[in-house]
Amino acid sequence: MYSDFTEKKDIVFLIKNIDNHIQRYLHSLYNRKEFQDCSLMNMWVSDFLYDHREKEIYQKDIEEEFFINRSTTSKMLSLMEEKELIRRTESDHDARLKKIELMPKGYELHELCIVIRENIDNKLTQNISQENMELFKTLCRQMIVNMDQ
Repeated sequence: MYSDFTEKKDIVFLIKNIDNHIQRYLHSLYNRKEFQDCSLMNMWVSDFLYDHREKEIYQKDIEEEFFINRSTTSKMLSLMEEKELIRRTESDHDARLKKIELMPKGYELHELCIVIRENIDNKLTQNISQENMELFKTLCRQMIVNMDQ
């Protein structure tokens, strides 16, 4: 629901409002699916690992990609190991590092992620032109750069 109240808000409010809508919709989709014992973050990490399966991925890569701190990442990865979504093994290049790899259950979670992401993308982008979508993506990327400075 869009109102005059929403129209008068700044960009931070609008972004947070969109995020809240996405999270609510995400939970409604995800709660109807398998893997109820997995968090949404587990789903996004599984998706990230799948997309980068040709490279060695380490904890620091996940910290950077999702902008989360070391202790949170460590706890999450430990739980993902317990759920048999991932395994951590010694790096081929440096025995001190543990590479993170998807296990079969993690691949299944990735497949769920694809379905949910497509559903959300379709919901978000209905009635928006391709030109406006490209502009929006450009603006979002620039905002991320701005925040990283």
